Amino acid sequence: MNDNPQVTNKQKATLGMGCFWGPDSLFGSLPGVIQTKVGFAGGTTLDPTYRQMGDHTETVQIVFDADRISYQELLHVFWGNHNAIKDRFYKERQYISILLYHSNAQKDIAEEVKKEWEDKLNGDIQTEFQAFQVFYRAEDHHQKYNLKRFKKATEIIRELFPVEEDFVQSTIVARLNGFVKEHGKMSEIKQEIEQWNLSDEKKRELLLLLNRIKW
Repeated sequence: MNDNPQVTNKQKATLGMGCFWGPDSLFGSLPGVIQTKVGFAGGTTLDPTYRQMGDHTETVQIVFDADRISYQELLHVFWGNHNAIKDRFYKERQYISILLYHSNAQKDIAEEVKKEWEDKLNGDIQTEFQAFQVFYRAEDHHQKYNLKRFKKATEIIRELFPVEEDFVQSTIVARLNGFVKEHGKMSEIKQEIEQWNLSDEKKRELLLLLNRIKW
C-alpha cells in the first residue's frame, strides 16, 4: 500500500543531529512530512554501513510537502532539538551536527535561520554545511527503530505494509514512529489523515488500522 499524500511541491531535507533514531521520530511526526529514512551522508567512504561508517555522519532524510511545512520550519525544529553550539562531538564525525542542502535556496534559508538561532542562543553554531552529494540508506533494523520496539503494533501495521521499503516510506508509519516517542497525539494523526490527498478507501483502511492497535 502507498499511503503517501499526493502533493505538487515535494522537497527533500537531509540533516544530522546525533543518533538518527530520535530525529527519525521527531521529523516523522510533523504534519507536512511525507517520508523519513535514516542513513549515512557527508563523507567520502563508499558504501558505508553502521559498523563501518568511515567519515560519514548519521543523518535523517526527510521528504516533505513544502506547501504544508516549509524548509525554514524544519530547520527551527532541527536547531531547537539539539545542541549545535558545542564544537566537539562523541565518536568523531558519526554524531556531528550537519546540514546537507539540496539547493542554493536551501543554503540561503539555512544561513538565515542559523543566524536567528545564534542570536537566540548567544553563541556560534558549529553545524557543518555541505552541498548534498549522496545518501546511503542504513540497514533495515535502524529504520523506524522506535516503532519496531512495539512488536505487536508493528505486526498489525505490516498487514498493510508487508514489504520493508513500503513500511519505511509510509506516511502513517512515520507518524506512529513519532507517536511512540510522545511526538503528537493519536487524535491529531486521525484528523490529519482526513486531510490527506488519498482515496476514501485508503483513508478508511488507515483509520481502521489505527483503531486496531493497542499500545
